[in-house]
Amino acid sequence: MPTLLLLAGGKSTRFGRPKQLEPVGPEGEALLDFTLRDAFHAGCTGAVIVVRPEHLLAFAERFAARPQVRIVVQAEALGTAHAVMLALAEVHGTAIIANGDDLYGSGAMEQAVRHALDGDPEQHALVAFELANTLSPSGGVNRAVCAMDAEGLLLSTQEVTGIQADASGNITSADGRTWPAATLVSMNLWVLHPALFPLFRTLFAAHTATNGEFGLPMVVSAAIAQHHRFAVLRTTETWCGLTHPADAGHVRQYLAKHR
Repeated sequence: MPTLLLLAGGKSTRFGRPKQLEPVGPEGEALLDFTLRDAFHAGCTGAVIVVRPEHLLAFAERFAARPQVRIVVQAEALGTAHAVMLALAEVHGTAIIANGDDLYGSGAMEQAVRHALDGDPEQHALVAFELANTLSPSGGVNRAVCAMDAEGLLLSTQEVTGIQADASGNITSADGRTWPAATLVSMNLWVLHPALFPLFRTLFAAHTATNGEFGLPMVVSAAIAQHHRFAVLRTTETWCGLTHPADAGHVRQYLAKHR
């Protein structure tokens, strides 16, 4: 059965305060509480949350009565792939990767779990969102734009910065490019089968000499080069998340209506 792996060790630089446990739900829930709820409802049987050392106590107390949720500490902020690598030591079976400060929607999570349970076991997967459904009303965001082959398999992702919509709904990025609303982007909702797990440690061992951030896109790119296949599962769900400080108010309004 699949395990949810939540990345909650970010620095919250643009948000200005720790957003991993920011109370935004009607009953004080954080976004990751909704993601956990959606994942367990869809069929996940366990979860691993990767946190910063200074947040360990808060997370341990929050989930003390839920043994199916395990906490892993990322002592050094070495990147998203490093965080995944640490958590995979606690995973037996397929892993579903998600960000702790993004709300993907129950439908998107169901797609991920369905692929983990019933999809082609030779294909990992990315649940891809339509760009227009992932924008913040508070300012520009960075998104990883997907490129696919004729079979709908992922070829690559390219990070595009400063994406926002104007009053007319036109979507532009910091470099002045205009983007179609239906452009597919990654929001880090991945389905990874165990065949991919050893690659994380192999690449990390080679990467440490560079002293750079070990990011998840690096592993995906290397995996594709080694002929691992990633199905792109398109969702029309609306993303909800915390990037800018003002996003908290928008997220609370959204959750009050939809949750």
